[in-house]
Amino acid sequence: MTTSAGVWVGDNPLHFTLPTLIYQILVVFVIYQLTHAVLRLLGQPLHVSQIVAGIILGPNVLSRNKAFGMSVVAPEHYQEVVTISITSYMLFFFVIGVKADLGVIPKVGKKAVAVGFLSTLLPIASVSLATLFLKSKIPLRYEQSNLLILLTDTWCMTSYPVLSCLLSELNLLTSKLGRLAMSATLITSILHAFASVILVTYLQGVNVGSPLRGLTMLASFLALLVLILFVMRPIVLWLIRRTPEGALLDQPSFVAVISMALASGMLCQMIGFDITAGPFFFGLVLPGGPPLGATLAERMDCLVLGMLLPLGMAFAGMRADLTVLADASSWWLFETYLFVIVLSKFVGVILPCLYCRMSPRETISLGLMLATKGINEVYAVLVWAEHFLVGPDELSVIVVTIIILGSSSAPLIRYLYRPEDRYVAYKRRTLEHAKPGDELRVLACIHLQDNVKPIISLLEAAGPSRDSPICAYLIHLIQLVGRTDTVLLPHKWQKNFSSSATALSETDHIVNAFRLFERQYSSGVSVLPYFCISPYSTMHDDICSLALDKKATLIILPFHKNVLADGSISFVSPPIQAVNVNVLRYAPCSVGILVDNGLSDRWALLHRVAVYFLGGADDREALACGVRMTKHAAVELTVVRFLPPKELREVGPEERMDDKMVEKFQQEKLDGKRVVYREEVVKDGEGTVAVIRETSPEFSLLIVGRREGSDSRLTAGMLLWREYPELGVIGDLLASTNFSGRVSTLVIQKQVRVMGAAAQAAESPKGDSTVIQVEPEG
Repeated sequence: MTTSAGVWVGDNPLHFTLPTLIYQILVVFVIYQLTHAVLRLLGQPLHVSQIVAGIILGPNVLSRNKAFGMSVVAPEHYQEVVTISITSYMLFFFVIGVKADLGVIPKVGKKAVAVGFLSTLLPIASVSLATLFLKSKIPLRYEQSNLLILLTDTWCMTSYPVLSCLLSELNLLTSKLGRLAMSATLITSILHAFASVILVTYLQGVNVGSPLRGLTMLASFLALLVLILFVMRPIVLWLIRRTPEGALLDQPSFVAVISMALASGMLCQMIGFDITAGPFFFGLVLPGGPPLGATLAERMDCLVLGMLLPLGMAFAGMRADLTVLADASSWWLFETYLFVIVLSKFVGVILPCLYCRMSPRETISLGLMLATKGINEVYAVLVWAEHFLVGPDELSVIVVTIIILGSSSAPLIRYLYRPEDRYVAYKRRTLEHAKPGDELRVLACIHLQDNVKPIISLLEAAGPSRDSPICAYLIHLIQLVGRTDTVLLPHKWQKNFSSSATALSETDHIVNAFRLFERQYSSGVSVLPYFCISPYSTMHDDICSLALDKKATLIILPFHKNVLADGSISFVSPPIQAVNVNVLRYAPCSVGILVDNGLSDRWALLHRVAVYFLGGADDREALACGVRMTKHAAVELTVVRFLPPKELREVGPEERMDDKMVEKFQQEKLDGKRVVYREEVVKDGEGTVAVIRETSPEFSLLIVGRREGSDSRLTAGMLLWREYPELGVIGDLLASTNFSGRVSTLVIQKQVRVMGAAAQAAESPKGDSTVIQVEPEG
């Protein structure tokens, strides 16, 4: 029976279907969360934690208690769990299909094609040879059930859903190697899907002894594709068109899409093919991103990925019996096939990588990515078990192999492949080292339209002219939702944007504002716009890549909070703060974080600029930024240098470099009128705060160095107040809402990731591990 009348009438709820299913879901959820809380500290991916949670619940650990085992993994409860599991697999494959981007297929390079095909064909050839050598030892039941053929068909491929989940967990979706792996897997997965249809058609024809029956199945599958492409897809596109821009699908539309996904799976199973093939193909032909992809991410990920899918993964672990591994004679042949497939697949990846002269670290990492196994293989073995194609021994061997591959590949990839290493520049790209008259290349990052005016005002204050040009690389950063493939492309100019009949997107409005700025300073400013669609967790990768490729000198980032004129705080998405922190860590040039405190009237009159100079590499870069602004005839610059009393001053390499730069500034720029210099003697951090509080209201923009890791007498005690580490001590003080001045601030960090011929200790403060190696001054 399905439901119980309750314990008060003598019923045991765990003898009924619905209470038992809910009990199983809750137990799996709790054990899985506890297991992952431990294993993620060791760098293990989600699917390993889910399977291990099932093993813990299985007959070798908790279910050794017969009462507990009968309530969780009793055979009479398999049907309900399998039903929920397969439903979750269908929805999962559909969501992954929607997030995939078929537009990358025409752009796939020769390297991706070579890697994809060789890593697939070489395992097939290796298994065929192994079958010839071991033919006398192959059990008859393997041949009767075509198990080895199915095993080859499943394990010789790299599953696109498995790879996308792994790369998403490792934050490598946007990396160079991640994109290569995804491209190679997507193109081979699509070709493999049609090859599998032909294989299943052939096997069915052989099994029933009628080739005509197999051809009928193939015709039915083609008819299903026609139904998906020419009936279901147009309906979904119509539902998307009627959804307002920026909104999610309404409830009827969302239910209609999910119903069609489930119907495609049902029809696929009715004609004799895998039940997940229909939803996956249906998802592939639909557009990812908002509104469909965003709706699925909002409403499906938590339910499917967070609760239902772990139940199916854990169920595979529950059915595994590790005691069978004690008898090697029962599993060595099957494990040999798995080992041959994985090894030959790894070799199939390495060979084209060696031909293309990829680095050893990238080659091994790519091999580990494409050899990984997970959700797709777990689903396949559960289906085989349901059709009695595998026994408990083979199921246990497959589950253990998946755990071994997953638990070893993810930590090794993390250790071997570090995408940030490519952001190490081989030349100084700082304002301090820029030659007079050189083009200033700035990468301006925009999240919202509110960021446009402050950044344009800042660029205007930098004095663009024919003799001192500015090249502004504009990048509009958009959060990736409902897709797995990121986008970083140049923006195409809108012709006649002021009278365009079509509605302009937010990117168009942002670009058009910079276009007007370019027209205003046509002889000194050039704007090259880009747009980037990426998850916040890896958005810094696109920013740093573009800065490195374009040889930018300065990256300008908007602060993640704005203080409005009335003193209230305008919150932007908190993950933007993490983006700023990552850019500071990996940027190949200097970085400036612009804190706009909402004083729009001051931005219109950005005349009075102050540089607070406490000393150090970042403060010297801030001074160089202020000096650059003196090229604008309307900008007045005041440099305030903070010094401790003479008896407490220390003279070291940093202090000598500070004195040298200040002296040069005084000789070349100081005039006592438009450019002013003054010194303030303070004993501690309290004195520094007092001077800043007194002088800051006089200015419209303050420029300070980040000075991360620098601890001096001038800032003693100020670390206790810090709320935003990315701004440093002084920047954090100026960005505080309870600071009386509320002046907009530009916090500068000098380039720290640079490789040169020799290292100079004076350029890197002690303890700064991000400095790799620097060129000598000059």
